[in-house]
Amino acid sequence: MKMTKAVVAAGLAVMLGAGSAVAAENPMTGKFGLGYQGVFAGDILQGISGRYWATENFGGELNLFYGRAGFDVEESGTEVFDGHGDLLLGTLKLMYSPIVKENSRFYVGLEGGIGSVNAEADDVDVLDGDITVYTINPFFGAEYNFTELPELGLNFEVGYKFHNVSYEEDDFDFDVNLDGTFVSLGAHYYF
Repeated sequence: MKMTKAVVAAGLAVMLGAGSAVAAENPMTGKFGLGYQGVFAGDILQGISGRYWATENFGGELNLFYGRAGFDVEESGTEVFDGHGDLLLGTLKLMYSPIVKENSRFYVGLEGGIGSVNAEADDVDVLDGDITVYTINPFFGAEYNFTELPELGLNFEVGYKFHNVSYEEDDFDFDVNLDGTFVSLGAHYYF
């Protein structure tokens, strides 16, 4: 009976040890990923993204978002002018992944960014001053890849964005704070 227990214990130890020896590094580590990142809940904003995991646990991401909105102003049923506004926003993310598995990772991070807004109506600048947008947000997320497609990473993130919109014209300063929860989705192809 003691011999059977010893053989079972040794066999179990070998099986558990072999399982950890076969575990592979996450296929996204040390590779650059280029793709898409979009904010869907909170603000609607989409852009291109570059992501790099320098080690199993530390990574970074650069995003360039562009948004455009149109507007019409009418008075007494007559169109007064037709216009549009543009937002260009660049952000940098620093990410730490405390949990890394072969096909996924859970991470936390901090993102900061700066951008500008331009508005025109009938091809004339509506705003004489500068509108600057600052953003900072803590977040958490997860990134997945499939064994069949190890170069494709799909991610989602949830966090809280703090926005500051600042308008300056001559002696006039105007600040607006826009804060709220956001959810973003992304897809990156790793080279």
